Amino acid sequence: MDSSTAVAGTAPPPAGSSGATASVHAQTNHGTMIGQWFEAVQRHSGAPLPPESVERDLSDYLPVENEAELSVLLEENRALVLVADHLGSGRWTTALRLLTTRPGDPLTLRRVRRGAGDAFSAEGLKGYKRTGWILDLRATGEGVPASCDFGLELLQADDLRDDDSYLVVVVGREVWDRIGHGAGTLARTPKAPAAAALFMRYLQSAGIADPQAWAGDHRFNEKLPQLRPGQVKDWASTLVRAEFEYRSTTGQGTESGSAGFEAVVKAAGKAVSGWMDVLTDWHCVPGRTSYDRNYLLLASVCDGEPIDDVNEKVLSLSRALGEKGQQSVRLAGQQGPGLIQLARQAGAELLPDGRLRFAGPGFAEAVVRYFLLDRPELAKPFMKWTAQLCVKLPTSQAENLAERLAPWILHHAQAARSTRMLLVVAENWSANSTLQRQAHALLVTAALDPQIGELTRKAAGSWAERQNSAPLLKTLAAVFQSVTPAHPRRMLRRLGDLAGSLDERAQLGATEKAEVAEAVGAAIDALWGDDDLHPQLRETLNTWFDSEHKGQQQAAASAFMYLALQQDELGAPALLTGPGTVPDWVIRGWRTALEAEEPTSLARQACAAWLDASATRPSASDRIFSTLVRAVHDTPTDHLRGLRFLNMVRLAEHWLTQGTAPDQEDRNRLRAALMQSVRHADPHHRPEPEGEPAGD
Repeated sequence: MDSSTAVAGTAPPPAGSSGATASVHAQTNHGTMIGQWFEAVQRHSGAPLPPESVERDLSDYLPVENEAELSVLLEENRALVLVADHLGSGRWTTALRLLTTRPGDPLTLRRVRRGAGDAFSAEGLKGYKRTGWILDLRATGEGVPASCDFGLELLQADDLRDDDSYLVVVVGREVWDRIGHGAGTLARTPKAPAAAALFMRYLQSAGIADPQAWAGDHRFNEKLPQLRPGQVKDWASTLVRAEFEYRSTTGQGTESGSAGFEAVVKAAGKAVSGWMDVLTDWHCVPGRTSYDRNYLLLASVCDGEPIDDVNEKVLSLSRALGEKGQQSVRLAGQQGPGLIQLARQAGAELLPDGRLRFAGPGFAEAVVRYFLLDRPELAKPFMKWTAQLCVKLPTSQAENLAERLAPWILHHAQAARSTRMLLVVAENWSANSTLQRQAHALLVTAALDPQIGELTRKAAGSWAERQNSAPLLKTLAAVFQSVTPAHPRRMLRRLGDLAGSLDERAQLGATEKAEVAEAVGAAIDALWGDDDLHPQLRETLNTWFDSEHKGQQQAAASAFMYLALQQDELGAPALLTGPGTVPDWVIRGWRTALEAEEPTSLARQACAAWLDASATRPSASDRIFSTLVRAVHDTPTDHLRGLRFLNMVRLAEHWLTQGTAPDQEDRNRLRAALMQSVRHADPHHRPEPEGEPAGD
């Protein structure tokens, strides 16, 4: 219930995580990682929680036993603290339930925007009417500085009452004992509903017939009371997958008392235990060779999909793991087992299309997990080899394998408290056009993970300043952009550090530096869609416009050009929409772009768009001309005035030949008018006397 995703339909449910962070379980992955980090960013950002996300999180909710008490406490105090020792204890969904059932009109639900360890002040919640706030302090390393006087902040609920709003804090017991002084009356532990009832609710939602029969089987009902709600959900999801796979492969039913029922219970029982006993027995078979083990590991890595040149890949894996000797090499000819025998030895079935049907749900993931637990010293070479295998596979296979590998990499980073493997894989994948998206998703997920998020964010900042791979740096720009809604000031600073460090990177060519700067600019442009970030983005751009670092100036110019390309509903430049004078930062943006050695492709596009608008929207023409003229001349000194004028001439000439305004004569007239305005605005321009010729 802290991490609860609806199990719907008759297909195997995706393994997902809701809650305020992007925690990805290492045990399974069914392509949900990108969706997880997107929702995590939304929660961190303080944006309203999407109603469909809230509805999904509550779809299988059963009231906690003390829900009535919690509801009264929240209504009376406007603030409530839900405390528990472990994730999966029901705090998040209980908070959602309480906030969605307040009297009156529905609340707008938001997560309090803050970084791990930041101070908290209820003043930041003031002014948001009818809002249900959730302050999530469950992540590893979370807490509030002692100087914050957190307990007193919670007790002062006048502003919440004035706004008709509520605040629910979800926190671990250790953290609460440290920061909750004086507010103990607001704290309660959710009392989970009966595990068997929750188990049946999950099965019923998934369309399983007769949930009571499954929950009543002694192999489940004896252990369910010992589980937390999140674990109950995992058990139910596993049984749903086992039941689905049995019916799909055999075409037979799973009614209570049938052979199918018994087979599903056994398979689910092995799966929830991680197949540990089965795999231990398999590895202990006398005569088991390294080749056998590596074949099973490779087949599991590929999730049973057909493998081209399977023997070569098994041998490649053997070499990557440092193996030598006869047992690691497949014997020639018909010596040693073939693929059918290897599959049968693993309890799998080789299908006619080359795929493997494993023994039950989660078996492939369990093989990899067993290997990582059994051979921890081989985790790094295994991860590197698998990441490189992704690069060599066709697009669809590469993407699928990368999705499967990502949780294992995150699990390794969590266990080792190290980001080294993240860097190696992200650099590898960023250089491959097929896997750039996966590199981005991997780093964003790690940056929002409750266990290694802070560690990853620090490491990524260091990579941005020290690494010299242009593809990786472009990926980092996109990562910082994605995480900015959750950690705005810090991530904008990271983008600035990345752009500012380009001047010192002798290993990068001018083209590569320009590409990275443009990626930073594109990140700022993407963030512009969040109105709440506009003040910080303008502040950032103004700082970069005046920077001594060429890289920051290039990034600022790129960002501004992207913004300059945006149009309002009438086709006029969006940056000029609104009453009053043109904002100074818009003038500075054009000035920075005009001070490049020569106009960039983006600058040509943006200027052409503005001049097209001037030709087709006469009402906007004066503001457009005034802005461009001021960008050339409105400076206290003559420094670079000549370069700005030259680049304006270049941009106007480019528009004359490439503009989309339909009338060539109008383009000629407007270009001439613009150039005349620019020349006349030059403080050094001397008007020619009336009636005298321009010259001999």
